[in-house]
Amino acid sequence: MFKTASKLLFGLAAAGFMMAVGYAAVTSHRQGSIESILGPITLGYKGPVGDHAGYAVLVGLSFVSLFLGVFFSALRDADPEAAAQLLGLETVPDVEPPVAANPWPVVAAFSAGAVVLGLAVGSSLFVIGMIGLTASLIEWSVQAWSDRATGDPAVNRSIRDRFLQPVEVPAMAILGIGGLVLAVSRVLLALPKTGGYLVFGLVPALILAVGALIVTRPKLNSTLVAVLLIIGGLAVLAGGVAAAVHGEREVEQEAGTGESGLAPLPVPTHTVIRIGA
Repeated sequence: MFKTASKLLFGLAAAGFMMAVGYAAVTSHRQGSIESILGPITLGYKGPVGDHAGYAVLVGLSFVSLFLGVFFSALRDADPEAAAQLLGLETVPDVEPPVAANPWPVVAAFSAGAVVLGLAVGSSLFVIGMIGLTASLIEWSVQAWSDRATGDPAVNRSIRDRFLQPVEVPAMAILGIGGLVLAVSRVLLALPKTGGYLVFGLVPALILAVGALIVTRPKLNSTLVAVLLIIGGLAVLAGGVAAAVHGEREVEQEAGTGESGLAPLPVPTHTVIRIGA
């Protein structure tokens, strides 16, 4: 008998394989032919699969979900009745309902929409949606498991943090640094030369000042620090988006130079010497 986790994973496996077939058919150079459908279904044996990267990601998601579904089905999804029978208990202990908010269903919904739009718009949006779906699947599964690990919400939160924070902290640091560098670079390319120099000096100075304030005053209100970081991050993000929409500034070329910025070479002359004229 299939339990909830097995049904979810089997459904995810089927959905992943269907998305792989659809994505491969859309990106194939033989759109509309029978080979564009037979190729993805047979894993490329009977026809092309279009974009190999996206197809491989979706097929990998399908196969991993299928494996986990079989695995959890064999373990009966940690069924409490089976656990009570194994431990020799007469009744199943009551489990407290989860009390923590779970934002990952919303993230998964937006990510699924990004995947669907990416199939029609471009591969970048599709990749972003797949990353969001993968993160939502992991975070949602771990939170659902940790909320029912014990009857104490504080202990459940501690279990969840111990399991995911070694991955979340480096990942968020990489995303934050990458987003900051990308946004500031867009601003520098959009501003005039003087404004670019000013931003290039002010942003590191502000980051250094906030870091020094946090280090020198460890008893500073954590809410105030969080508000300052959020305001600064939103300001940088808004500036990067506005600069990307505005476009890069026009680079003026000096007179007498070509497109590469170098002076043109002199045209060689030929001297003809006639002998015996």
